[in-house]
Amino acid sequence: MIKYTLKSYLLSLKWAWIPLLIMAAALIPACVYFVIVSRGAMEDMNTSLAGEIGNLSYTIEDMINHIMESAKSLPWSTPFTAIKMILFEGWLSQVIEEFIAEAEGSVYAQAMSGHIKETANAIVGGMSVFPIAIVVGLLVSYLFTASFLRKKNCPRSIWKTILNVLIDLAFTSLLMTGVVALLGLWAASVFITSVVIALLYGFISVTEAYIVHRDEYMRFRDIVNPKTIVSLLASYIILLVFAIAIIALFFLIPLKVISVMLALPIIILTFINYNLAAESYVASKRREPYKKIKKKKKDKKKKKLSSVEEDKESD
Repeated sequence: MIKYTLKSYLLSLKWAWIPLLIMAAALIPACVYFVIVSRGAMEDMNTSLAGEIGNLSYTIEDMINHIMESAKSLPWSTPFTAIKMILFEGWLSQVIEEFIAEAEGSVYAQAMSGHIKETANAIVGGMSVFPIAIVVGLLVSYLFTASFLRKKNCPRSIWKTILNVLIDLAFTSLLMTGVVALLGLWAASVFITSVVIALLYGFISVTEAYIVHRDEYMRFRDIVNPKTIVSLLASYIILLVFAIAIIALFFLIPLKVISVMLALPIIILTFINYNLAAESYVASKRREPYKKIKKKKKDKKKKKLSSVEEDKESD
């Protein structure tokens, strides 16, 4: 079980480009929208300022360069603090006001403070598209890649999918009821409960996989047994260690944006392998694996087509 799961995980890494492309497809339109909104807000502000003093001594590119240089001094070692300063603490309006004060004088900067705040708010508002794009990209990446890998390793019909969901709901409800009851009887049972939850989760996962993917030759006790359950849980831990090691290597890259973009597909693939581990293992234990079944169906179609062609020729 551990060897098979690890092998499946390592083989799945070659498909990391799928979630990476989907994430890029989600983020590129977000970047275009942000650029359009930001430049539009800056142009409106510059038009208002030019109406006050005539020709400006700077361009929008100069302002953008100043903002980018100022952003480098933010505490990016703690990203959430830096993002909080940009979004909620008026950092951007302060930087724009300082730039205009240096370029055109503090008098005009103070007079334009209202326009500067509106511009900063518009730019910050444009940034709001990025969390939406990231969430959509992650969701679509996960669903599409999971569907692709499932089709390759452990395909199932819509009816088996519905059956799996119903079994999952029933087992989860029983599990949660038991956990609540145990904690209510004995508050100090948190550690024991955690172990029980892990073992029951493994039992549920393997049982569901057996029900959905078994064939007529497969026996319940050969698949659903303590060895398989413990091996499944151990494989989860090993996958987590591998994922952390790979992501740590990516974060050695100086540009952290690239590190994050490369790490996201690894995280997605790790979660997918977590969900497919039991099903892939049981599917691999079929006497007739799904791949062979597919080949047989294709061969049957070819034989039918060839027989039809032969009949036509004979006629």
